[in-house]
Amino acid sequence: MTTENRFKQSIVATLSKRAAARCSNPDCEAITSGPTKEPLGSVNVGEAAHIFGAHPGSARFDPDMTPAERAAISNAIWLCSTCHKIIDDDPQGYPAGLLFEWQREHERKMALLVGKTGAEARKRYQERYLEKFGKLSYLAERLITEKDAYWEYHLTSELLRSEMSPVLQRWKALKRGLYLRESLKVGKNDFAPWVANRLAEVTAMFHAAGELVNVELAAAWGAPGTPGNDDDIVHTCRLLGELCKSVLSWEESVRFVTVDSVHSEVHSLYINMAGRILDELAKIPAFLSETLSSSELKNSHELNLNLTLPDGWAESVIAATRRAADSMRGSI
Repeated sequence: MTTENRFKQSIVATLSKRAAARCSNPDCEAITSGPTKEPLGSVNVGEAAHIFGAHPGSARFDPDMTPAERAAISNAIWLCSTCHKIIDDDPQGYPAGLLFEWQREHERKMALLVGKTGAEARKRYQERYLEKFGKLSYLAERLITEKDAYWEYHLTSELLRSEMSPVLQRWKALKRGLYLRESLKVGKNDFAPWVANRLAEVTAMFHAAGELVNVELAAAWGAPGTPGNDDDIVHTCRLLGELCKSVLSWEESVRFVTVDSVHSEVHSLYINMAGRILDELAKIPAFLSETLSSSELKNSHELNLNLTLPDGWAESVIAATRRAADSMRGSI
């Protein structure tokens, strides 16, 4: 295991205490620390286990996670050494979601055992609090409830990955021509209104992308030194996910269309135009993950995204449209 993917000793110590030094497997709950024969000695058979594996080939490894995310306490569960080996030898039988449930329930039970009478009420509160978000990944839920350092950015990265991943996979497949849809025929007389609608739509998409990233997401994170708003982060990330779906749908509507040869040049200029938004937005979770993995976090980090129509594109469309019009007049 590379050093950057390992849990820091402070995280191991905290995790052990939160688990009351007992295995989090509900069928085990073995005590993992105790005395030796030596009066000043102690023994520990507990381990901080990775929920999502620490390196390629390990159990439940997620290649999209960064070293910082793999080494965070949000990806950890306290187990005895025997249970640790069992779950890693059978990742299909012990998926990540099950381990997150073990960890959550075990900490609740341990809180009750140490006399925290409010633990049950807190559990109900957290469950009710999470209900308003609807379906989230286990990792996103844990980030929201525990709110560790830089949770706003970890949460954004996790949400955008889950929201955008299916769309980006299909976008890559579309660019490679790996699937087809029934083609729509747009005749000479229908082309002008059809292309005008596509232009209005793609312009609105670029505007929405810029507003969501530069205004809404920045506001959801909060000003430097102030906590972010989890509700706003989830809402904004979901809007970005919906925008990505709309962009993909737009690209399909442009690609799977048949136009008259006189309009083929104009048509070709629209292909991949909205898809630029997907390529740019995909940089956000990657940037956040890379930044959070850095050993030296600075006061500010900058990512420049090009969420505008390319320079000269409108002029190229106008020129191609004029050539098409001239060609049509010449053929009359």
